[in-house]
Amino acid sequence: MSEYIVAIPSRFGSTRFPGKALAQVGGMPMIRRVCLQALKSKASKVIACVDDKRIADALEGVNALVCMTDPNLKSGTDRIAAMINIMGLDEESIIVNVQGDEPLINPAHIDKVAKLLIEKDADMATLCFRIDNEKDLFDPSCVKVVTNKQGFAMYFSRAPIPYERDNFMHQKSSTFNHYHHIGIYAYKAKTILKFASLPQSESEKAESLEQLRILEEGMSIAVAEVLDPPETGIDTREDLERINALFEKGLINE
Repeated sequence: MSEYIVAIPSRFGSTRFPGKALAQVGGMPMIRRVCLQALKSKASKVIACVDDKRIADALEGVNALVCMTDPNLKSGTDRIAAMINIMGLDEESIIVNVQGDEPLINPAHIDKVAKLLIEKDADMATLCFRIDNEKDLFDPSCVKVVTNKQGFAMYFSRAPIPYERDNFMHQKSSTFNHYHHIGIYAYKAKTILKFASLPQSESEKAESLEQLRILEEGMSIAVAEVLDPPETGIDTREDLERINALFEKGLINE
């Protein structure tokens, strides 16, 4: 497989959870744990794209590069685009975007999405897993994806897609396969730079899902299913407490 880079955008001023990047997860700052997980993948290098010296300091001794970016950047994708320019990466460089709040990211998933991008010759690649309960199916925080027969995304939504008219209108249980999108992306540097230069699309604004900008632009997103769903990321303090409880009970292998 071709070489690829892992980029981990992380900012200090999280709206819902200020200082989240430094929250203690299993006895170490979250950003440190994310980087250590990413280093278990086959990536040639791991780059933390951060906006605060305190986050950079938390990575002392970790074999990852640190790129300081503007705190005013609006999204993780913008932060990665800034890193590409700052570090002068070749536009053909393959980059896997790992979220900075995924301390339990599976290294095998990182490798899988990078390989998928190459094999499908897509503009972007991502992962999903099958939804096995109706709570998630109707939960707006659970992003769903529908693909075509070639394995490319047709649409992403916070709503249940496809909408099972005959079942849902009569309050019957789902009889179709629905898939939960995993927020990990692989793309070439040139795709990120193009993405960052485009205005928000209408569907992106409506759903608050960045990846829809790619689809509206007519670009392709390859999607592969994984059979081992990842542990959810840490969006809130409640998520942090739940993950730390797993560490305390010895249920997480480090």
